[in-house]
Amino acid sequence: MNRTQLEIQRRQLEDGLAAMFRDATAANHHDPGTLSISGLGGCTRRAAHQLAHHTPTDDHSHHEQRATHLGQAIHDWALPRLAAQLAHKLTLIEYDVVLPVRGLQIPGRLDLLTLAIGGGLLVDLKTHGYDQGDDGDEPSRTRLLQLYGYATALRRAGYLVQTVAVIPMSRIHGGTPGVWIGEFGPKQEALVDARVRDLLRHAQAPAFAPRDGHQGPGLDLVCDSCQYRSMCWPGAEPAQAEEVRTDADVVAHALGYAEAAAQEKAWKNEKKYHAAALGRRSGRYQANGFEVEVKIHPGGERLDQPAAKELLKTNNLPVPTTRDSETRRALVHRRPPS
Repeated sequence: MNRTQLEIQRRQLEDGLAAMFRDATAANHHDPGTLSISGLGGCTRRAAHQLAHHTPTDDHSHHEQRATHLGQAIHDWALPRLAAQLAHKLTLIEYDVVLPVRGLQIPGRLDLLTLAIGGGLLVDLKTHGYDQGDDGDEPSRTRLLQLYGYATALRRAGYLVQTVAVIPMSRIHGGTPGVWIGEFGPKQEALVDARVRDLLRHAQAPAFAPRDGHQGPGLDLVCDSCQYRSMCWPGAEPAQAEEVRTDADVVAHALGYAEAAAQEKAWKNEKKYHAAALGRRSGRYQANGFEVEVKIHPGGERLDQPAAKELLKTNNLPVPTTRDSETRRALVHRRPPS
């Protein structure tokens, strides 16, 4: 078989893989204009648009969404096996629920509920692509509100739920170093009610609802995949430039840039100092209420760019180059007192 035929087959295989993920996205299509329990703790502005029944401006139903589908495959494999290990009593796996709150009926699908371990235990499995888990830290507000939303829906449907858990699982090696478990009761249920109350208030004027720190398309993955991206970040290219209209805006962003650059340099120096102080120490250490693990990663080989350039020149070969993207610097000058 010649090289051309092999290349044709490779392209067909790659096209088939891409189509496989796109088909899965189409088959698992959800109404992007409907707020679900999983979105309770997400971007406030997006949820406000959904509650205001605004038509989404950006359709992602044709995208591959590979990470999502691979995560779902892990759920399909892991959850029944985990349920079999935990209980033989009442267990709900990937169960559809509805949260009745403040006149709304918010749909959702929980991962696993078992009533065999003490009180009812609600488990949420979160797959991720990075190598390091959260080491038992409390989950983010987004995850907690989602989990509390499921638990509230179950309680209002008559199920006893007393504890909730988050299992972050790496799609790389299956590690679960950050398993977290916490109590669920009236206090957590009240957080869900308060969040929905705030979202309903923001739904009266979604364009003014907070973006919760999301920095816009190109800088934030949440914004890149948002169904209201064009409505939330209209106009200029890049979209963030739309917010700079006056000299005061320019000064504010320039000052922010300069401050961040100064902090970046300081933190890099601080990091180098502490790394040097640790020297060759490795292992686990405990003191002052903390436990730390120090790991040493052996340095790997990398390209010696000056030597590679010299080798190309010696053999009369052109040195490959690329053009950097345009950059900005902000130099801050104090105005003299008037």
